[in-house]
Formats: sequence, C-alpha cells, structure tokens
Amino acid sequence: MTRYAILAGSSAQAGFQQKSLCNIYDFLKSTAGGFWFDREILILPEGVSVPLLKFILRRVAESGTDFLFLYFCGNQADERTRGGFTVGGTEIKYNYIEEICPHQITVFDACAALIPMDDDCAAECTADFADKRQSAAARILSDEAFCSLNGGLRLNGCGDGAQPVLGADGSGVYTAALVEALCSADTLLDFTAADRNARFACAVAREIGNHTTQPAGSEKSGGVSSKIKPARCRKSESVRI
Repeated sequence: MTRYAILAGSSAQAGFQQKSLCNIYDFLKSTAGGFWFDREILILPEGVSVPLLKFILRRVAESGTDFLFLYFCGNQADERTRGGFTVGGTEIKYNYIEEICPHQITVFDACAALIPMDDDCAAECTADFADKRQSAAARILSDEAFCSLNGGLRLNGCGDGAQPVLGADGSGVYTAALVEALCSADTLLDFTAADRNARFACAVAREIGNHTTQPAGSEKSGGVSSKIKPARCRKSESVRI
C-alpha cells in the first residue's frame, strides 16, 4: 500500500511552530503509529498556502496514493469556516482534500466541530455509516483497515465556538492528548475513543484557564497553562525536523 502523510501547522507563540508537528511525527515514526519512513512524510512547519497545498495534493493524486494522512495545527486565531477551516489565517476548504485518494484521515487541531455535518449529507451520514467508518479506522495505518475505509474520517480538537487550547509548552492540548490515547492502546487504536478523550482534556484545560488569573505583567499567549505534557510513543525514534 502506498501511503503519504502531510503535516502542516503554525503557532501564534514564538518558538512553538513545530511542537505539535513533532508530536504527530514522533507518533507516525513509532511502532504503534505504523513505523512510517521519512520519505513518506512531508512536514510544513510554517503552515501551508492554498497554492502549495493544491500542488502537493495534485502530486499525491497523480502518484496513485492508497492512503493519505493529513494533520493541520493552527493558532488561537484559527476557526472553522463555512466550507472548511483556517490554519495560520489561511482558509483550507474541504474540497481541496476530498477525493484525492480512496482512504484518508484528516486531523485538525484548530477547528470547531468533530465531524462537519452539512444538510445535504446528513441523511447519508447515519449512525450505521459512521460506525462502519470508525471501525474501519480502529487499527491505525493497517493496510486492511484503511483499504476498507471509503472516504475520509475527520477529527477536530474544538467544540462549537471554541478555539484551540495550547499547553504550557506551546503544543496543542488536543494533539498531545490524542497521541497519548493512541499510544496507550496495546493493539487496537480507536480514533473515535482517542478523539473523545482528547476533547475532554481540552475542556478540562479550558476550564482551568477560565479560573486562572494571569500574574500582572505576564504576556497573554492566547492559550492556557496546562499540566498535560506531549505524549511520546513507545519505541519512538528521535524527531529530526
């Protein structure tokens, strides 16, 4: 199976542009994440422009990629839009990444809903259909599982009207918790359960932030100070970016 991963993101906190990208990269390189090779992973630590993303996706489609893993992390100014989401202020529309390859998972740590539900596809996305997609993604990066995954699975780190939560080290709380949940599983890696745990961690961190008063003179980072630390997968190689 030919697979490809695109990791792109930006941060409003100086010096933290690559932190969440490193978490995801570290996971993909681990045994638990599928032991990806560097040649299969493209990292864009300064975010991505629309022309660049379209060019990359066009090349991915032309190369006959069987499975595509996309990860986008943004900053506190990013939000969900009517047709997609923003990363570093650049709007990425859903139709840019749809129909590129038959099997794909896209993870956003800067958006507003778990799985966007448009009126015209609400009838199609029934509970039974969702269960089939989720069970197909139960074993991450498994050839058999993702060859059974028709279409894409979208995961987001924020609820409606909420913004991304940054930890004390500048990494996304959602990303760190998602990777931690995936790495803690011995065999089955359930994206749905990991997403639920990660969003709960975000809610806890956000609640802590709402009840925490910043010391006078401190800078406002737009994130919250969280004790949640980025997870590192078992048997993971060091990150080189």
